Amino acid sequence: MKKILSTILFLLICPFVSANYNDIYIADIKYDWIDKSIVEKEAIINEVKDIIFENPVVKQENFKSQFKDKLKDKDRIEHYLAASAGYKEYGDYNISAFYYKRMKNIYMYALQDKKDVSKAYYYDALGNLKYVDFIYGEYPDYPYYSIQYRISGTPVSAIYFVSKDCQYLFTPDGEFEGVWYKHNLYNEKSKIILKRTTY
Repeated sequence: MKKILSTILFLLICPFVSANYNDIYIADIKYDWIDKSIVEKEAIINEVKDIIFENPVVKQENFKSQFKDKLKDKDRIEHYLAASAGYKEYGDYNISAFYYKRMKNIYMYALQDKKDVSKAYYYDALGNLKYVDFIYGEYPDYPYYSIQYRISGTPVSAIYFVSKDCQYLFTPDGEFEGVWYKHNLYNEKSKIILKRTTY
């Protein structure tokens, strides 16, 4: 559940992959995953995997010391209230709120510095840093991908953003988990394996 929750969080801040992708599978993609053959699906998965995992995704050492100035949100109350009020921007930050289903109070919020959109920081309601997204690409242009880490430095997931509607989800070791299309996560057999309320 934590893994899926992290994945959903990760999708909500639209982060950053510069490259010239000319392959027919990804360029100008429209959503037709259900209609693709297994061979076509595997070709797409392998292409995306090659982009994200050109270098292995491994645990980062000294992660806490690297982000020591971000471990606690000094403006927690302001940011929490702004996120709760539905702000998308607040001061120097892009901001997002995360709710449990059917609850009015947020349990987590994310901040992305407008001057450095290469990272997004996820805080719990008490302002403690929980996750950091590393964003690669030319945000806000698609495609781009993100890799999320726990504050321990352990990687959580990797996501390739084709568009606002479509994202490919992988484990940190490169195992394909599914493709999000709007509210639904589809597996390789085009079965819906998860739904999200935040899209």
